[in-house]
This record gives sequence, structure tokens and C-alpha cells, in this order.
Amino acid sequence: MTKLNEYFENKLSAQEQLEVQMWLAENGYNPDAEAQLEELFDKLHVDDEAAARAAFQQVASRLGITAEARNTTACRSRIAAWSQRIAAILIVPLLCAVCLLYATRQPEVEWFEKQVPYGEIASLTLPDGTHLHLNSGSRITYPSAFTGKERRIFVDGEIFADVAKDPHKPFIIRSGDVGIRVLGTKFNFKSYTNTDCIELLLVDGAVQFDIDTDTRKQQLRMEPGDLVLYDRVSNDINLSTFQPEHFKSFADNRAIHFFNLRMHDIALDLERLFGTRIVILDEALAQTRYFAYFTNNETLDQILSAINSDRKMKISRRDGVVYLSLK
Repeated sequence: MTKLNEYFENKLSAQEQLEVQMWLAENGYNPDAEAQLEELFDKLHVDDEAAARAAFQQVASRLGITAEARNTTACRSRIAAWSQRIAAILIVPLLCAVCLLYATRQPEVEWFEKQVPYGEIASLTLPDGTHLHLNSGSRITYPSAFTGKERRIFVDGEIFADVAKDPHKPFIIRSGDVGIRVLGTKFNFKSYTNTDCIELLLVDGAVQFDIDTDTRKQQLRMEPGDLVLYDRVSNDINLSTFQPEHFKSFADNRAIHFFNLRMHDIALDLERLFGTRIVILDEALAQTRYFAYFTNNETLDQILSAINSDRKMKISRRDGVVYLSLK
């Protein structure tokens, strides 16, 4: 209590004043802190409550403390009430800094990481109500709360997202050199660090697809039914369309789609989905592109057989590993 008296009487060093401010900031929700302020006020004499409030308003205005900020919670209002009276008597601007600290403090944000094992899928609801489905081998990093001017997460893998609408706080996904900016929409986004192709399919709403590399900087505005394939190696962009009303993501009975995808990336996708190592023995086969769509929970053998409908590929197994080559 002695140090608190000395603080309001402006008898402390700058370091000691800071310590008292931090104590008030950390203990303002504690009834003991309020009791000590009340006890201190009882030892003072305020003849004019209106003058007290006016003095505090003048100091608060000079420090940029708005009425809205001062009334954010009942606790903050009570601390501000004692501050009004003491400020009027002692004219100690430092006290108002405590109110400013209370008004502007953001809740501490923790960052979490969720990783999905091979062969599994998972779902997640973010703090804003956005629903995410995560495909096999995916990893997402997200905060416990979205406190800033945007909602930002980090993705390595494939997600299907139903983003909660908030026109004042855009939803941002970062994945290496690419990003997506949305306000509220449904889309499928695939960006694994060990694959060359990044894929974005927009089912509903509107998004902006950002590319920010040393050799290419571009922003693409997308509409429902747009499909973007971006090649990390060549920097090529392939734009096409699909029918969103017929699209099924991996969250729908483990649906799988390969839209103009190289066999190299297809094999990596299948490895994650089925937990089976796949080795491509021919570079020509690895660079061959395929279109395929599976919606009936097909097995690995059924998928490879369908891709090999022209019978130009040899499929063999040895010691649990699948080997692919051209005939």
C-alpha cells in the first residue's frame, strides 16, 4: 500500500512507476486491487465529483482513451472510476496509462498445430466458426483466437474449407509462396510442400489467389467453378473450370480427384491416402498427366487400374511397395 501511495504522489522512480503500472494491469481483475484503490481514495478529499470527472476526461482525452475503450468491461469501468477521482486530486497522468493499458490489452493468443497421419482425414472448427476438413498428411497451424484485422492460418497439405462470413475481417491462408484471401466461401485447396502442383477449386463465394515468388508475383480473382493449377517448378498457371454443383471433396466419402495432374504428384497423393509407398521407375511416366475422379471410396488397386485403362503402364508390388513403369 505504501508504494501505491507513493505512486499517486509521484514520488517513485520511472522504473518503480512502471512496476506499479504493471501490477495494476495484471491484478486489475483482483478485488484486492480495487479495495486498495478504494482505501486510498477514502484518505483523499474530493469536494466536487463533477470537477473530478472533468479532470479525468481532460487527461484521458490527451492520452487518446475513448469512452468506448474505458467501458469495455465492468472491471475496467470500476478502475476508471477510481482513476477519475484520484486524477482530479493529484493530476497524475501516469494513472491514466493504466486505464489505457486495460482498454487496449489483447487476450493472449496461443498457436496450435494439427497434423493428420497418412491414411486418415480429420475435421476442425476454427475460433471464428470456419469449418475445415484436412486430408491425409496435412498440417495446419492456427491461433486460439483471431484478434487482429484478419484471420490468418498456415496450411501444408489439402483442406476443404467452409469459411465463416466476416466482411470486415478477411480469411487468409498462407502456404509457402502462395496465399488465399477470402471473406466467406467454400473451396478445396491443396498445397503439399513435397509436390510441384498447387491446386485451388472454388465451390462458392469469391477468393483471391496470390502468388509471391522471386520470379512471379500475381493475383488471381476467382469465381465459383474456377480451377487453378500452379506449378512451383515451372511457374506455369493453368486455368480451367469445373461444375461446382457436382463436385465432391475428400470429405465426401473420401472422394479423390486428379485434374490434369502429373503422375508424380498423383503417386504422392496416393501414398498419403493409403499409407503405401509408390515408386515410379520411368521419368516419362512421372511427367504424364491424367484426369480421374473417384467418388465411391475406391481402393488403391482400383484407382491404379482405372488410371491404367489404356494398359500402357506396368503395375507391380514387392515387399509392400508399388512399382510403376511404362510397358
